[in-house]
Amino acid sequence: MPNVDFDIAQAARRIVEGSLGVVAGDRVVIMVDAPRVPLGAALVEAASAVGGRPELVQLDVLGRRPVSRLPQSLRDRLADAQATVLLVSFEDGEWAMRADVIAAVGDLDLRHAHMVGLGRRAFLTGFSVDPQRILDVTRAVRMRLRPDSVFELRSQAGSHVQVRLDPRCRWQERVGLIRPGRWENLPSGELFTCPADVNGTFVADGCMGAHIGARFGLLDGNPVRLEIKAGVVRSIHCADRAVAAAFDAFVHAERGGDRVGMVILGTNVGIHELTGEIICDQNLPGLHLGFGATFPAQTGASWDAATQISLTATGADVDLDGAPLLRNGRYLVL
Repeated sequence: MPNVDFDIAQAARRIVEGSLGVVAGDRVVIMVDAPRVPLGAALVEAASAVGGRPELVQLDVLGRRPVSRLPQSLRDRLADAQATVLLVSFEDGEWAMRADVIAAVGDLDLRHAHMVGLGRRAFLTGFSVDPQRILDVTRAVRMRLRPDSVFELRSQAGSHVQVRLDPRCRWQERVGLIRPGRWENLPSGELFTCPADVNGTFVADGCMGAHIGARFGLLDGNPVRLEIKAGVVRSIHCADRAVAAAFDAFVHAERGGDRVGMVILGTNVGIHELTGEIICDQNLPGLHLGFGATFPAQTGASWDAATQISLTATGADVDLDGAPLLRNGRYLVL
């Protein structure tokens, strides 16, 4: 018998069948880079198994990285698809290309899985439970939220943050069940919105996003300590000065990049350990923060920014309106 990684195959099946809902006859375009060809091949096998018509496209064959905009030849392939996957590394200079893919999702009525920065470890960790289980947990948490709710976060790493919600902004959920014309970051399991106000000390001892997160990986040995006042980063501290300098440069590169644009509640109860990959780790049960972009079309936020970076914290104790919501990263409402 051929060598088969059954864990990878099971994760691929959950993506193709559970999240994308691929059925017989669906054309599926799977965009990967060279290091992720084996993961892409597992998705091809899963799509073929249900009668889909998958095509594997290697992005770095179409053009040298970073690919600044979506190549027309690739957009033409998307026009004939029902489901798509973008499974590539974070590359500085590819924000516009990824935005082009997202725009095509709405234009072409695609079901799209956005998996930027996902490696093998996160591929396995992030898809250890079915999307339906994640949906049940997310809805249980969302039912307890009020438009003007207040969160208080404390952690052993030193976080002590108060987050006040904006009644004008909407919560968005990412549970891994993708409908036509929609996209989700996968792995899934999160609720996010744009807050009204954030104050206190946030210690990111998990990981951070964008290309600098891919560069530095896990922050457990070098946590990033942020002092936040009125929703804006006022100071940045890290024992590794290179980490602090990179984060400082990123959030101050564009106007609004240093503002808290999102508060994120991770709800993927299948994730029990960090991977160092933000696309997976921001779904870890807990409260995480995103700086910059607010995704106003989804949240209803009154402002936006051209950059976005998320940071995760572990082992969180979170109170919601004065009542316990999480203790040591575990939900108490399930």
